[in-house]
Amino acid sequence: MTPGGYTGPVLNFDLPGFLSEVGRRAGQGGDVLLGVGLPPCVLTDGELQRVEIPGLPRLSPYQTEAVVLNLLASAPAAAAEKVQKKGAAAFAYSIPGVNRFRVAVFQQRGSFGVTLRSIPDRVPSLAELELVPAVAEATQERTGVVLVNGPAGSGRTTTLAALVGEINRTRACHVMTVEEPIEFLHKHEKAAIFQREVGIDTPSLSQGLVDAAAAGAEVIMASEVRTPDEARAVLELAETGHLLLTSLRGYDTASALSRFLSLFPPEERPEARMRLSRVLRFCFTQRLLPHRDGKRRPVFEVFRQTVAAAEFLAQGRLDSATVSDFLRDGENEGQQAFDRELERKVRRGELDAAVALEYAVLPRQLELRLLDLKGA
Repeated sequence: MTPGGYTGPVLNFDLPGFLSEVGRRAGQGGDVLLGVGLPPCVLTDGELQRVEIPGLPRLSPYQTEAVVLNLLASAPAAAAEKVQKKGAAAFAYSIPGVNRFRVAVFQQRGSFGVTLRSIPDRVPSLAELELVPAVAEATQERTGVVLVNGPAGSGRTTTLAALVGEINRTRACHVMTVEEPIEFLHKHEKAAIFQREVGIDTPSLSQGLVDAAAAGAEVIMASEVRTPDEARAVLELAETGHLLLTSLRGYDTASALSRFLSLFPPEERPEARMRLSRVLRFCFTQRLLPHRDGKRRPVFEVFRQTVAAAEFLAQGRLDSATVSDFLRDGENEGQQAFDRELERKVRRGELDAAVALEYAVLPRQLELRLLDLKGA
């Protein structure tokens, strides 16, 4: 297969019909997983469901290639080039009137694998996502950096979209997003909002950030920071009066902030840490956990700007135990430690203790604090 610049006939394969049938038979949303030797699978809330389709006990290399060719036929040219050069690409795919997906295509064992994650047809509100009140506070900031962090599948992309959506609904301002790829589609409401996709509208995320500032955007959203140039641009934009919303991978505040600073060369990190301590407004880290009612809901850690928080960040003591202690001690100033919120949810009967301990940043400490519940 030569996907880069592919101009030949697309294999005879009804991809929209196939995906619609998979979704219908699965009966619910989730990640669609397609790979050689497996029937189509749907991963929902940690459960993997094999979808039975008559005449399709398992996918063949030909069928997965047909899926990939059909997907790439409607994707940006940059996606096909990435598959050819790097063996993987991510982009958005729409079935008009049916659904929109975030797609990941990748080579594996001489064939192709595909995952498709459904994207809601509208931007959810902060209330619908059950986000902590501090997230709404972040939308009122006029300058600085707001980080939304979490591991894969934690909902951070959706939270970022909801932040942009709330600003769009409540503030008359100029908003520009730089995304890879564009997932949620925003409509102009109170704000004027423009969305740019890396590989289509701009050659890189870092260039897109520079262009956003030149275009006069007041609020700028970058889908995820991954490179030194992008990290530098984030700080520069925040320092020059913009509000910058972006995300990082990390399971707690310590790992997220450490990851951001690690993007800089070692000789630049002390200065980068000082600069970040001055412009960081909020650092949210979220994870989606199964609650007792059977639903997966977000649990948050919140690091917010205060005089004490700026001084703490400038000192650079970013190990998980030290950061957790700081957040727990700063609750009166609006800080929120992840494990402290887990403890509250267990005590309110919303979360099983076993689940809380599985996801805790410091499980042994949390276990000791929950000892009084044993036998209750």
